[in-house]
Amino acid sequence: MTAGQYLSRSDSGGEISPVGVAGEVSLTLTGEQKTVDPDMTPPDFFIITDVGKAKSLAELRGKPVFINFWNTWCPPCREEMPDLDKLYREYGQDVEFIFINILTGEKSVHDVTEFLSDNGYSIPVYLDRQGEVARAYGISGIPTTVVLSGSGEVVYASAGPISYKKARSLIDK
Repeated sequence: MTAGQYLSRSDSGGEISPVGVAGEVSLTLTGEQKTVDPDMTPPDFFIITDVGKAKSLAELRGKPVFINFWNTWCPPCREEMPDLDKLYREYGQDVEFIFINILTGEKSVHDVTEFLSDNGYSIPVYLDRQGEVARAYGISGIPTTVVLSGSGEVVYASAGPISYKKARSLIDK
């Protein structure tokens, strides 16, 4: 595997294949105006793959969704990452994982891809380039994890590192 690459589940059958950053997240699509309803729980956003394919968070209903906001320089983020990578490897076919790197807190995209590659992580990372999704979720500290049920309801939302055991218990509900 080359620098800046890691394993991620592809959109074609859920197989694991080498790719770069999985894509981005955004509250709007190019050319589209959308406002976020502050009473909406959880706030909807778009997951945009590295090939430009977009789907909304609402479209992921039917499976639990595990969202983690993080940065490469954050010691607690680094601490939880091996457990979360293990969780993704075990549950990646049954749970939608969205690891959101808040790019405004990074020096460069290269730092993100290098961190993933150097550590052999396979998690699907999406870039929040402007921090808009993090703001919509009220993220004030990282790491922050949000877990949604298959019906789209928030079952867990908390700042601070999460252990493998705790994360597993949330998605096994």
